[in-house]
Amino acid sequence: MRNTSLHRVLVDYGYAAAATGNAVLIARIRRGRSSQLVRVPFSIAAPEECAERAAAYGALLALLDALRGFGHSNARVLVPDPELLDDLREHRPLPYRLHRPYIHLLCSLRATPTLALDAGRADDLRDLALAELSRIAA
Repeated sequence: MRNTSLHRVLVDYGYAAAATGNAVLIARIRRGRSSQLVRVPFSIAAPEECAERAAAYGALLALLDALRGFGHSNARVLVPDPELLDDLREHRPLPYRLHRPYIHLLCSLRATPTLALDAGRADDLRDLALAELSRIAA
C-alpha cells in the first residue's frame, strides 16, 4: 500500500442518522484532480434530545477512522456542523450524555495533528447519506 500521508487531501462529508441509532456518512476525498466517494456506516447511542449532536460527533469520528485507514493523516476536513466546531474550539459545556463521544473525538483529533478542521457544507453528500439511510431502512 502506498503511503499517502504526505499528500494533503481535502475532505467534505454529509451524514444521516435514524432514530434506531443506525447512521451513515458519505465523504468526498479529493487529492489534486482526483476524488473518490466513501461510504462509512456508524452508529450512535444517545437519547433523542442529544441525538443530533451525537450524530455530528459520531460522523466526524467515523470519518477520522476511515481517513487513517486509507493512510490520509494530512487532511483538511470541511465540517458541515458549525456547532461541532464551536464545541471543539471553545470547549463549551455539554450535556452529560455527550461527554463520552466528545472525549473520543478529542482523542482522535489529537492523534492526528496534521488534520485541519474548517466549516463547510456538502448538501449533496448529506442528501446521498439520507437516501442511503432510507434504502437501508426499507
